[in-house]
Amino acid sequence: MDQRKAANERVKDRLFSALVAFAGQKDWSKLTVTELIQKSGVARASFYRNFKSVEGLVDYGIQRMALRYHEGNAGRDGDFHSREAIRYKFQFYKENAATVLAFHRAKMAVTLLDVITDCEIDAYGDMPASSISKYELYYFSGAFYNMMLCWLENGTKETPEAMADEFLRIARSAW
Repeated sequence: MDQRKAANERVKDRLFSALVAFAGQKDWSKLTVTELIQKSGVARASFYRNFKSVEGLVDYGIQRMALRYHEGNAGRDGDFHSREAIRYKFQFYKENAATVLAFHRAKMAVTLLDVITDCEIDAYGDMPASSISKYELYYFSGAFYNMMLCWLENGTKETPEAMADEFLRIARSAW
């Protein structure tokens, strides 16, 4: 990566870190560019060189997290019910807890659930619209999201392996 591109990525990351720092303190929809550049220490021109709005910065954070999820999930088996697949998800979101909790505290939970569902669809494929089994993917995404969020809010006391086992135990009892 050339130096300009690397410097630009650092600017974007500083702005996103500033956005995350506002989570729970201020609704992101009411956040101003001025507040973000003051907290991040980057120039206003740097913000607008990269983003058209605060919403663009939010989208950047979503895309960045989804990309990292897919990079780490590459080559895994296609069974989204497997212990390894569920363990990977818990491990990934534990490593990204600050971002996940920031979205939750900023009242962006629906956006975050959409990201998780889209990651599942991208990884395992969407079911045909005419298939009733398509709901299974959405069921698991929603169940996983709620369990993962509760775990993160409680400080991740259990290991990702223990959470995967518990998730699968609960899911099997629902079958």
